[in-house]
Parts: sequence; C-alpha cells; structure tokens
Amino acid sequence: MSPTSTEGTAFRRALALTVGALVLLCGLFLVLGYLQGPKLSSAQVDTKGVVEQGGQQVRLFANQAVAQVKHSQVSVEPATGFTVATQGDIIAVQFDSRLKYATDYRVTVDGVTSVYLAQPATISYRFTTDSPKLHYLDRGETTDDIVTTGLRGSDRQIIYSTPHIQDFAVLDEFLAVVTLGDDRTSSLTFVNTDTSVVEKVRLPDTGSISALDASAAGNTLGFTLTSAEAGLGQKNNSTLYTIDLTAGRAANPVLGLDGKPIDVLGWQFLPGTGTLLALTFQRSLLLIDPATGAITPLGQFLSFDKVAVDGRSVTMTDSFGEVSLELATGEVTRLQPSPVDGKKAFQGATAKLPDGGRIQKVVVPDPTGRRFSSLLVYDDGTASRVLYQTPDDGGSISDFTVSPNGQYVAIETVPDASASVSDGYYYNARSTSVTTVLVDVESGAQTRSFEGFALRW
Repeated sequence: MSPTSTEGTAFRRALALTVGALVLLCGLFLVLGYLQGPKLSSAQVDTKGVVEQGGQQVRLFANQAVAQVKHSQVSVEPATGFTVATQGDIIAVQFDSRLKYATDYRVTVDGVTSVYLAQPATISYRFTTDSPKLHYLDRGETTDDIVTTGLRGSDRQIIYSTPHIQDFAVLDEFLAVVTLGDDRTSSLTFVNTDTSVVEKVRLPDTGSISALDASAAGNTLGFTLTSAEAGLGQKNNSTLYTIDLTAGRAANPVLGLDGKPIDVLGWQFLPGTGTLLALTFQRSLLLIDPATGAITPLGQFLSFDKVAVDGRSVTMTDSFGEVSLELATGEVTRLQPSPVDGKKAFQGATAKLPDGGRIQKVVVPDPTGRRFSSLLVYDDGTASRVLYQTPDDGGSISDFTVSPNGQYVAIETVPDASASVSDGYYYNARSTSVTTVLVDVESGAQTRSFEGFALRW
C-alpha cells in the first residue's frame, strides 16, 4: 500500500522539525562554547627538537581566534625562559633554551579571550620531552665497541665493533671512527650503522689523528693531523682539518689569518653551529667559519679548555690561571674557585652553564697538605657543591662533559687509581677500569654508570 499525500506531508513536517531542532541545539552548543571562552582544540611540539636546541615552540591551537596573549598570562612548569606570540587561533610559546630530558612540562595560559567576546578561559597543555641516545666507547681485549645507551637503566646496544678504536664522532647519518694501526698511524672511516657500509676516508697525509669533533648539525667533521714522518719538512703538526660532508669527503685544512693551514693546541665546534674556536701554536685564539673563511682573533691564551654549552663563552688559561671569555663582547673574567665545605680549593678544567654557574674539577688538600681530594663540583660563584667524589678518595677524575642542555654531566673516572692499568694505546690511552658516571647537576644524584668513556650526547 503506498502512503497517502497526508502521510507524506506529516513525515516531511516531522523531519523538518527534527532537523530544525538539531540545528537549534547545535547552534546553542556553539554559542555556549563561545560564551565559555576559547578552548584548546590541538597542540603541536617537537619533543625531540626542544631538548636539542633552543628557540623551539609549543603551538596551542584554540577553537576560535583569540585576543593577543601577554607574557604575564603564560606559565611553564618546570620553569624556563620563554616568549609568547599570538596569531589567529594560535598561541605560540617559544623556549629560550633547551628543555630538560625526559621531563613532563606543563604550559598554562590564563585569561585567554576570543577576539569577539571578553569571556576569559584557561588553556593548558602537557607534554614529555625525549630522552637522548648516548654513545660511548668500550674497549675490549680483542675488539672495541661503540655502544648506545640511555640516561637510566642498564640497556646497551653495540652498534659497531672493530679492533683498536682510538676515537669516534656521531654524525647525522653515520659514525666517524678513528682506528689505530700497528704502525701507530690512524685511519678514518665512515660507518653507516643501518646498512653496515664502511667507507674509508682518504687522508691528506699518513699520520695520527686527534681532537676529533663533529658539528651539531652532523654535517661537518673536524680533526687534527700529525705526520708520521717528523723533523725537517714535516707536512702536518697537529694541523686542523675539516670535512664538509655536504660537499664530499675531502679533508681541507683550516686556514689562518695568513692564509696558511693552522697548527692548533686545542679546538672545538661551537654548539649548534659549524663555526669553530681554535688556539694556534702562537697562542692566538681564533673564531673561524670554515664555510666562508671569516676569521676573528679573540686574544692570546696559554691553553684551550671547554666551550660553554650555550656557545656564548669559552674557558681558557693564561699566565695567572683560568679565565672565561665572552665571545660576543671579548670580555675576560678571571675564575676563582669557591670554597668546598668551607675549605680552599684549587681549580682545574671548567665548563660554564647557561645559569651562570660552572662545573669544574678541583683539588682540596687536607689540613696536613699531604693528601688531597679530587672532586667535580658545581660552583655558583659563592660556594661549591660536590657532584662527584671517588670512593674513599682512592680514584681519579680524568675528564667530564656536560650535556648540551646543561642538565647532566658525564664524568670519566678511574675508581681505584692504585690498581689502574693502561690499555696500551699509543694515542688516547685509557685505564682498563675507566668508568663513566652520569650525574644530575641540579640534584647531584647519580643516575647510572657504565664501563667505557668518550660519551657523546
């Protein structure tokens, strides 16, 4: 039986009423939503990028265009410096520096209003930053291993093994590995750990490589080269070379002010750049951009120490001790170690932190002057707080590196110096018992330790 016209009209009327009611209801919810103020519809943040470099953003997307947000309306926990900008429905919070690893962050914006109504609302977003993949070298009896691991736990993965690894650096797509031959000369290879392809690099001279470093972008490698044949006519004597991987595999000497290759006492890439600092044999500190050849002389110093993690300063030594050099202004500040538990300390290698404090090796003698403690401390300029001390003062601290965000310090130590045995490497020898200890700078807590050294963050 087919429906009558009356039934059809009633159906269409009921459908229209239903649709109208739904439209009215949706409109009501929409109006109520706007009256309640803006809400967070989505957010965007690179949880890896925020720990690798400063200037990264978290972008908060509201469900409607919002009025300009002031800095005072925004809070970030844990606290860190930031700026804020507003455009349309986007609130962008940009962090001044790198964030902490493996940390829960909460960004809150109070009093957010739309461009149409002054009804305030609070927008909040939480995210967890990434933890870095750490690389280190573990030498064995027959082969040496390059290992990856994390900040905590005991997991480790061997990514490359070969005999006589002298040093290594982590690049964007592969590892740069320096191995030592029986004739005491060095070889340089690039290792793709995904494909296991090993590519030997042709060096400009037969000799020994040292002071290996890679730019933060992972596309430039640097090292010093010393000829195997010494004496008159020696071609290289701690001569600084770089390889621009975007332009091939050729090793090119870094040129000084006179246009000739420079021989260096120490050098390092500045964090986050391809620019480098180098201290020449003539004791001149130079700021060099290998890509453009631009050179800026920065003064005369005796030895090269450590570049600050933010790249704004470097610690050096002169005739009177340790100094800090601000690269932008050339200002030199003499560094005096603060007392450790009220005791006078003697300063060694030092690295400055973004907060103005510094991590440094110090020696503290006992009242008799016959024994001393070797410590790694955090010095705020007034007092020093111990970060690491070998058990019963029986060991030694050989070196340390600060994480790029200043959160951790990796300490190379020999737990028992009296029982230490060298691994016998002609260059870059280490104790067979060398151990790396990771310490949280803020709390002083040891997060883990492992046998090995040359930690790369």
